[in-house]
This record gives sequence, C-alpha cells and structure tokens, in this order.
Amino acid sequence: MRGKLAVSSAMALIALLLTSNAVSGAPPLVTEASIDGDVDLNNRVRYGFQTVEGSERYNIQYSDVPFTNLSESIYNGQSQPGPQAWILVSSEPEDDPDSPETLKFLICWWAQVDLPDSLAGDFQSDPDWKEPTFLVGMPIVPPEAVSVVCDLPGIVRGQEVYIATVSVDANGEFTDDGLEVLSAITLAESAKPPDPDMTSVYIAIGVIVGSLCLTAAVLYFISPSKRERSGYLFILPAILLLATLTFYPVGYGIYLSFTDESAENYGQGEFVGLDNYETLFSDERDYDGDGDPGFWRTFTFTLVWTFGCVAMHMLLGVMFAMLLESGIIGKVAWRTILLIPWAVPGYISVIMWRGMLNRFGWVNGILTSDIDYLGLDNWAKFSVIFVNIWMGFSFMTMTTSGALAGIPKDMYEAANIDGVGRYHRFRHLTLPQLMPALVPLSLLGMIWTFNLFHVIFLMTGGGPDRFYGEPGVTDILVTFVYDIAFIDGEYGLGAAWSVVIFLMLIVFSTAYLVVTKGGEVEG
Repeated sequence: MRGKLAVSSAMALIALLLTSNAVSGAPPLVTEASIDGDVDLNNRVRYGFQTVEGSERYNIQYSDVPFTNLSESIYNGQSQPGPQAWILVSSEPEDDPDSPETLKFLICWWAQVDLPDSLAGDFQSDPDWKEPTFLVGMPIVPPEAVSVVCDLPGIVRGQEVYIATVSVDANGEFTDDGLEVLSAITLAESAKPPDPDMTSVYIAIGVIVGSLCLTAAVLYFISPSKRERSGYLFILPAILLLATLTFYPVGYGIYLSFTDESAENYGQGEFVGLDNYETLFSDERDYDGDGDPGFWRTFTFTLVWTFGCVAMHMLLGVMFAMLLESGIIGKVAWRTILLIPWAVPGYISVIMWRGMLNRFGWVNGILTSDIDYLGLDNWAKFSVIFVNIWMGFSFMTMTTSGALAGIPKDMYEAANIDGVGRYHRFRHLTLPQLMPALVPLSLLGMIWTFNLFHVIFLMTGGGPDRFYGEPGVTDILVTFVYDIAFIDGEYGLGAAWSVVIFLMLIVFSTAYLVVTKGGEVEG
C-alpha cells in the first residue's frame, strides 16, 4: 500500500513539475516551417512558418554555416549579435495591415489558414493572404495570423544559407534549445525587364539636335563674314556631342528624380512631383528609429571625407614639393618614388591596402595588434581616408613642384639680402605665387573626392552597416546612391540624390571661387 502511494505521489509530482514548466517556460519554438529557393525571385528565397500562441515577435536568423543555437549564427563571416530580420505581432490602429505605406525590402504575407504545401504561389493575389505594413523596416502581423510567408532578401544565388525563426514573448524571452534550422539556396536568375518604350527619348534627342542645327543654320546665313560662318560649322559637331552625351543625360536625370521609376516599373514610371526629395529628408527610411534617415549622417561624413582628404593632399603636396625644390640629393629618384602611389591603378592600390588592413593582414602583423580596421566604425572611417590620402598626395606634389619651379629666383635672393626668415618668405612670397595653381587644384580635388566612388566601394563597401536599408558608416553620398539605384532598384529616388549632390557641388564651387577670388594674386 505504501509502495503504491509512493508511486502515485511521484507521478503527481512529475506531472506538477511538467505543468509548471509548461506554464513558466519560454515560448514554444517555431517548428512548422518550409522554404522554397526555386521560385522566380532574384537574390531572395520564399520562407513560411506557422505562428505560435503568445508570441510578440518572431526573430529570423541567417547563417552561411549550420548552427544549433542563435549564438552560433554567422552571416557573411561576421558575427551578428541579433536577428537579421524580425516580424512584429501587433493590432494597433497605426499598424493597420491594410495601410498602403510599405517598405518593400522584406515582403511578407499573412493569413488565417494553415501554411500551404507549396510556397511558389502568388500570395498577393490570393484573397486569403494579406500583405502587412512595415514598422521601422520590418513587417507586422495581427495576433489572429495563423501562417506567415516572407520573401527574404540578401540571399546570394547558388550559395547555401541556413535560416531559423524563434518566437519571442512579451517579456522578451525566447529559447533556441533544439532550434530547427532550414537550409535554402536560390537558383532564380535575374529576370530581364521588358524593353522600354524609347519613343520619347528619340523625340527628345531629335528636338535637341534639330534645334541646334537650326540655330547653327540661322547664325551661318546671318554672319557677315566667311570666317565666322566657317567657325559655326567647326563647332557644331562638338556642340551636338555635348548636347546628346552630356546635357541630355543630365536633363533626363533631373526629370527622373520627379518620377517613381524603379526596377519593378522600368520604363513606366509616373510623375510624383517632389515625393522623392521629401523622402530624402523625412524619416520614412529611418528603419532603426534613431531619428536619422541616413541623409544627414552620410552628408556629414562626406564633408569630413572630402575636406580631410583634400586638406592633407594640399598640405603634403606643398611640403614634399618644397622639399624637392630645396636642392635635395637624388631629386629624380625621389620624384619617381613619390609618383608611385598615383601611377599605380587606383583599384590595385585599394585592394592592396584592403589586404594589409585586414584583421589578419600585414599591418596587424607588424604592429602585433588585433584591430579590425575595416569592421569597427571609427577605424573604418580612418582607414578609407588614410588610403585616399596616400593615393592622392603625389599628384598634388608633382603639380605644386611644377608651380614652384616657375617662381622667379631673384625674389628669394632679394629676401635673403633683406634678412627675411623662412616663414615670412613662404607666407609672403611662395604662397601668393602658388595660389593661382593651388585654388583650381584644390577645387578640382574637392569635386573629385566628393564623387570618388571606388576607394570606399572596394575598401569597405560603405560598411560597417548599421541597419538594412540605411547608409553604412563609411558610405558617402555617391556610394549610397549606387546602393539605392542599383541594389534597391529605386531609380527615381537615386536620381533625386544625384540632383541634390549636383546642386551641392555647384553651390560649393561658386562660393569657393568667390571667397578665394579664383586664386588671383593681388597687385
């Protein structure tokens, strides 16, 4: 009798413990999931899962290697402390799933039906499935959602990627014990867009060419002398080439900035007025909710990048040029050595420095350090600026050296006789004579550096990235425009960025020339 009582008590205790664990434990895992990488999606896979009761959020974790818990998750070889994507569960009025305001980089659908056997269907046209809105860049689904299907971005074609989803409760607790991980590989090729209607382009070019030819013809017949008439005929081909290869593309880019042209509606963009310009400065693209949509942060670093690089180019250029012109031994050899950074093709120099600044590269090896020069925010900024300074100072040295060689030597001889010191000779003799060369050089340097693409693109790719869809830490305006136009496929918005950059350069160049008076030497 006592034995039966003991067995009954033990079973009751075990049942109580199991019940207590079920009530107080972490939310259940998302185990009913499926994936399809063979649908016609470029660099995406279609992923679906069944929802679980009590969830406030679903974290989606990527990895390029198999993993059994979230701490092992690695994507593109870099540790990720949090999920790469997440889906919120909410029924707040401002989070209405029927709202038309969507951010398309993570597209999800939800339904109150079970997950279908095949994910290759068109959920957007299925009445049982609804497309959600996006909050800080991620989708939301209501509590009544039973199944969720998403087109996950960032999947390289032909490369296997491992994906897992975990449920997060109201307390922010989750578990990854026994985490179910699915692998996906996308084989979909980039779909060729339909051929656009080129009629308007041909008409515009025809109008430009016809107008210029008509103007040249009128000027030809009203010119009083044969010499002037010949001049118009000679410059007409150059004007036609400038109009068709320069002026028309610039004008078309300005027009494009007022449309919603994108990769999805290529050739069929509609006029949207100033919407693209409003998006640049609004918080619509503020995906991480920090109050900065990325424009001002990128603009600030662009200024630091431009003025920092050009200032050091000019400083080092003048310093080495004066050293070369001071009668140093082996002048020709030193000129050749200083010319190497500029003579080597830029992309080779950048790739070389990228290898040396790698965490396991030559720089850390020499310094016996372990600094991630390209992965830490401040070090990445310093690295791209340093590499660009190294690549550009030799050009300024050679140009300034030529300008120094043209300064009359008798001025220095007279200054020596009068006992003028080195600093005052440089301040009152050398620098004023160099200004006609330094002002256009510095202006061109600022324009080149402001629009310099390859250094940052090859060194860091704009990273380290802060949040998907926002500029990276080392992105400047032109590199982020590339991401918007050619990665996100938002041609209209990219054109708006380009127009803003163009206007910035015009305003800056005009102001710079006015302040410096074009480098004129005051008599």
